[in-house]
Amino acid sequence: MFISVKKHLPLIMVLAGALFIFAFLAWALSSHGTIGLYRVNIIARAAFIFLGACGFLLLGFGCLHQWLKQKGNSVLQHRLSVLIAVIALPVIIVLPVTFFHTSGAFSAGIGDTPPQLLIADGAGAYGIPDIAVAFNAAKATTSSLAWGNDDGPYSVTQDEPSKQHVFMLKDLVPDTRYWYRVDDGPVAYFITPPADGRLRFAVAGDTHFGSSRARNDVTAEMLEDIASRDNGFDLFFFLGDLVEYGFMNSQWQEAFESFSAATATIPVRYVAGNHDTLFSGLSNYKNYCYPEGMPLQTGSRLWYRVDVGDISFLFLDLEWSAESYTPAQAEWLEAQLKSIPADNWKVVLSHGYFYASGIEGFGWKWYDNPETIETITPLFIEYGVDLVCSSHSHSPELLANGGIIYALSGVFGGLPDPERTYISPYSLWYANGLYSFIDITIDGDTCTLVFRDSSFEAFYTFAFDKNR
Repeated sequence: MFISVKKHLPLIMVLAGALFIFAFLAWALSSHGTIGLYRVNIIARAAFIFLGACGFLLLGFGCLHQWLKQKGNSVLQHRLSVLIAVIALPVIIVLPVTFFHTSGAFSAGIGDTPPQLLIADGAGAYGIPDIAVAFNAAKATTSSLAWGNDDGPYSVTQDEPSKQHVFMLKDLVPDTRYWYRVDDGPVAYFITPPADGRLRFAVAGDTHFGSSRARNDVTAEMLEDIASRDNGFDLFFFLGDLVEYGFMNSQWQEAFESFSAATATIPVRYVAGNHDTLFSGLSNYKNYCYPEGMPLQTGSRLWYRVDVGDISFLFLDLEWSAESYTPAQAEWLEAQLKSIPADNWKVVLSHGYFYASGIEGFGWKWYDNPETIETITPLFIEYGVDLVCSSHSHSPELLANGGIIYALSGVFGGLPDPERTYISPYSLWYANGLYSFIDITIDGDTCTLVFRDSSFEAFYTFAFDKNR
């Protein structure tokens, strides 16, 4: 039997190596966040193409080996067997390890994370969104939540043990102080947003927890400013790339432990970024940022609408470019824009940007994106969108086109971009090398954007009136 296996070993290695290659490529390129990596990063694209070429090369060598075997050319057959082994053995060893790593199999489950206030899709009975108290546990437990306001306390206990805990607080009263307590933990307080036409919210993106180049200390400083009641933020919108590798649970845990300094008391909504959904990261994003226990009223767990009084927020799934903008999402977006009353503020938020200054790198132009511009912005113009906030670009910038303001939040702790080499013709203001976020206030018919640095200093302010 050993002799028989040895005799057919080159063919076995060819088939195993090619199978591993094509199976890995099929899995990777079908993963939600990975096709964008292939499209925009020339190094990643070259690696995928090289891997595919190795698969076809192995199959070709296998056919040649069989032909030489029939011809009885043992010398060339032996040399080809060595070449097959040189190609196939690394594939057979490395690819399974790569697959298990990028699928999260080597990443321990997310541990205990502090409670956060997650904003839900839609709005409750009193015109503001429902809010979930959500947290994770290393081991399945049965938890309880006590909460309330001046009208009295409420409590709920889970029926079954779980590692993921979601308690929905529905039909909250605007501009009201609530308290909550998980199990025997400390009491936390939050104030619901008003629904009277005035709202203050923070917009940030790109912390890249898990990256050796991320400044987690700077992120912590800015989170402290957002959490401070003296600064008066009602809501916090984070626009993606919370983590460096979305398939690593430990990075999500690190991020939530840090963000809870603000998000335990300021309701937050996370948008999916390209790093968050990389390879198998999509399931982690959904599980941790829009868990199953949170209901949906208008959209999906990747795109949705949130209403706060007469301010309508539309959250899009744009990660690398427009490859994640599916026909279903396009249909949903137009339907939502049509249904929003004309007098409402219309604010769009996404990770991927539309207009931006920037550089060219890794075979991609990291500035004005023709794909998102041509595909989506005509809807913004047709239905009177007022403001579009994005991240992905690591430099804060303000742009305007078609009567719409486009704001890039900059970087909230990740590595700032190099100085731009391309200046968008729509750029009104740009900065480089700063850690920043945007402090936005909508008050009646006026919106004021204040770009703040890591010391909470305002370095640019811009105000505009609503589209009518």
